[in-house]
Formats: sequence, C-alpha cells, structure tokens
Amino acid sequence: MKNLLITYVLLCLLTSCTSDSDSNPIEVNNVSIEKLGNAQIGPENKLNPFDKKGALYYGALADYQSKNQVPNSIKEITEQIRYISSKIGKKNITQKGIIVFNDSIVESIMSDPDNCMINIVQNSQLASNAKSTLINFLQGVINHRQLDFTITYDYIVNFEETITDDTSFDEEETETILTITSISRYSLYSETERKDKDWDLSAGNKPARKFFVSNETSIISIIALLKSIL
Repeated sequence: MKNLLITYVLLCLLTSCTSDSDSNPIEVNNVSIEKLGNAQIGPENKLNPFDKKGALYYGALADYQSKNQVPNSIKEITEQIRYISSKIGKKNITQKGIIVFNDSIVESIMSDPDNCMINIVQNSQLASNAKSTLINFLQGVINHRQLDFTITYDYIVNFEETITDDTSFDEEETETILTITSISRYSLYSETERKDKDWDLSAGNKPARKFFVSNETSIISIIALLKSIL
C-alpha cells in the first residue's frame, strides 16, 4: 500500500511538471507572435523617391486625430479631409491650391468611389497613358480595401517598382503617380494602426458601432485628395 501511494505521488508530480513545461512556451510564443505581427510592417517604402509625401500626409493626419476623434460621420470626415488638404497643399505636395470639400462631395465618393475617382483622374492634365495607369492602380486599391494591410502594401510597393522602372512617363507624371501611391500606403496603414489602438482601448468592452466600414475612410480621403494632387 505504501509503495502504491509513493508511486501515485510521483506520477502526479511528473504530470504537473509536464503540464507546466507545455503551457509556458505556448503562452510566450503567442505573445511573441502578436508583437511581431503588430510590428511586422510599416507604411514606408524607401525605394519610392517621393515617400516623404506620404509621410507628410501621415503626419497631418496624426496631428488632426491627436486633437479630434476618429471620423464617424460624413461631417467629421469632411473636416478631417479639409485639415489634411490645408497641410499638404500648394507648398508641400503639388502646385495645386487647397481644395474646398463639403459633405456632398464626400457623400458622392462614399456612394460610388470608382466613378468619382475615374472622373477626377480623367479631368486631370495627365497624359492618357498616365491616366489609365493611375486609374488601374486606384481601382486595385479600392478592391484591396477589405484585405489585410500587408497584402495591400505588397500590391502598392510592387506597383511603385513598375512605375520607377517605366521610362514612358515624364518626371512630372512619375512624381504625381508615386505621390498618390505613397499617400495611399500611409493612409491605409494609419487606419490599420488606429484599429489596433481601438482594439486595445476597447478590450473587454463592446465597441461602439462605426459609421464607416473597414478602410472606407482611407479610400474616401485618397480619392478626395486627388484634386489637391492632380
């Protein structure tokens, strides 16, 4: 009986040690994966010679959102776009002036982003080849809007590489297209970053219902700002 009792105690100790050794590495690995996942990729692409244009957009957006809540209505996103346009206007991004935005413009983009984008690009001073190239890119961004940022990032960076290597565009066209791709990268990244922060803040609480779907504010902003760039 005594031997049986000793054997039972030893088995319990062995089982306990095995469980602890199995569970701890799993927990540590999960934390490591989460940290790597959040820091895995940023918005930069140093191979784009106009990457600083997107960084300028990102800085203006961060400055605005440090003082205001994330847009959750047509009025709020209109005010955000106005602010960013005033910061990345004539001196910093293009030779264009500051564009006056209103709720109806934002509503039209929201209801039909493809056609609004096409109309803006087609009415620009770009050559036909540059117009079609830019339209194809922006349609791709719109189609990628529900995907993970890492997938969209790869799509944008690959496109930027083709533009950098393409000799059919003049210097102004190349700058214009790569400015838009850079702003697109930083805009979509900022929304992904904001969603991560919102998740951290709302952990354990039911998140508030949002007016815009995933990445919709970024797409609206990119299309609206085309008039400040083209």
